[in-house]
Amino acid sequence: MARRLDRCRRVRHRHATVMATPRVIVLGGGLSGMAAAYALAQAGWDRVTIVERGPELGGLAGTFETDGHFYPLAYHHILQRDRGLLFFLDRIGALPDVRWRKISMLFQLKGRLFDLADPVDFLRFPMSLADKLRFVRLMLRCFGKSDWADWNERSAAELVDTWGGPEVRRAIFDPLMRLKFNRPCEEVSGAWLGARLHFREGSAPLGYIPGGNWTKVLCDGVTRLLDDASVQVKLGTSARHLGIQDDRVTRVDLDDGESLEADLVISTVPTEVYQQLLTAARPDLDHVRYTAVVSAILATKQRVTPTFYWMNLASLDCTASGMFMLNALNPTIGAPGDTCLNIMTHVPTRHDTFFHQSDDQILAGYRADFHRVFGFELKPFWTQVNRLGMYAPVFHRGYENPPLRDAVLTNVYCAGNYRTFPSIASTGTALASGVDAGAAILADHGGTSDLPAAIDGYRLASMPRG
Repeated sequence: MARRLDRCRRVRHRHATVMATPRVIVLGGGLSGMAAAYALAQAGWDRVTIVERGPELGGLAGTFETDGHFYPLAYHHILQRDRGLLFFLDRIGALPDVRWRKISMLFQLKGRLFDLADPVDFLRFPMSLADKLRFVRLMLRCFGKSDWADWNERSAAELVDTWGGPEVRRAIFDPLMRLKFNRPCEEVSGAWLGARLHFREGSAPLGYIPGGNWTKVLCDGVTRLLDDASVQVKLGTSARHLGIQDDRVTRVDLDDGESLEADLVISTVPTEVYQQLLTAARPDLDHVRYTAVVSAILATKQRVTPTFYWMNLASLDCTASGMFMLNALNPTIGAPGDTCLNIMTHVPTRHDTFFHQSDDQILAGYRADFHRVFGFELKPFWTQVNRLGMYAPVFHRGYENPPLRDAVLTNVYCAGNYRTFPSIASTGTALASGVDAGAAILADHGGTSDLPAAIDGYRLASMPRG
């Protein structure tokens, strides 16, 4: 009888061990953190906690409200090849609402505007006919190439010079790399540029959701998925210290004084933030650098012509890097009759002097840019200036993705767009990176996830125009 009771106790203990899932702390509640938590929760893991310093989940995909309307922190659009995003829009039931529009992308150069997708403008663009044909050859080759691993160690300059020619680089791509990274093409990854051109961001139709701001629809929808799966979320706080024992994180101390016991940790915060939590230097993460963005969202009753969605200020003589007419893609954003603009500047780092200028100084520069381009004074009736300190990783020549599993701490996993090279850094790649981290944890603990394969194989069934 005693042996039978002891056997029953051992069986119950073994069953309880199998059923008890690890305590997982997700650092950061942006899209990568949300997706990682969802991947684990979908597999039945019921002790997952997201720690997010902001007032809501979403990170860079967050929104703000003005006069009952929601607006993005900076421009966002849905790409037809962004499988991670399309999968999650489908999962939350929002994909049938997406509408697709062909947009106009303009280049402002030497006081003139050019739409390179328009045959007449393309012929007017200050570049020789032979170089224009080389530019077309470059674009067609990039459209047709999906695997860019063979360009990992080569520069954007080499890519453009090889397939397009030096004059194409000097006329188009050198200014674009200066606007995006404040770097010459020689310092930017050829694999990244090729992958970005492959996505056809400027020539293929872009998506939006009528009646609102699609990033809010996405973040609210994924938040509901997490709520339904009983994922715990701690908002308005962040990690200030990691308790480490024997190369494992056992505790996460928050800046509000709470401590969370941890069996596993997923870091989805920028690498600079993660390194500040560590007790020793991490040379394997030092190569990751981030650009910052100053983004002014504003509304005016003025009519702005020509109509465009995206304008690159390629003359390099403006305060701003680009302008976006948000209502040209989504006619329902804001109130009827509003022209909603996003004027923004990529800056090298959040330590840049411009990043710390006052709102009035920044807006004065943007109004001067607007007047230079359109010839009249911009008169917005509301503005909001957003400063995004670690906006996007710089995919420089020779960039390597940091490992998914931390190189030192054995129970820490990493996710975020700094791990998505050479793909274009997007909402979808952030989501897919989080899913990959969750799937890796499940695999390391004897489980599986069908989400990575589902995302990789996802295809649009239709693209309704609107």
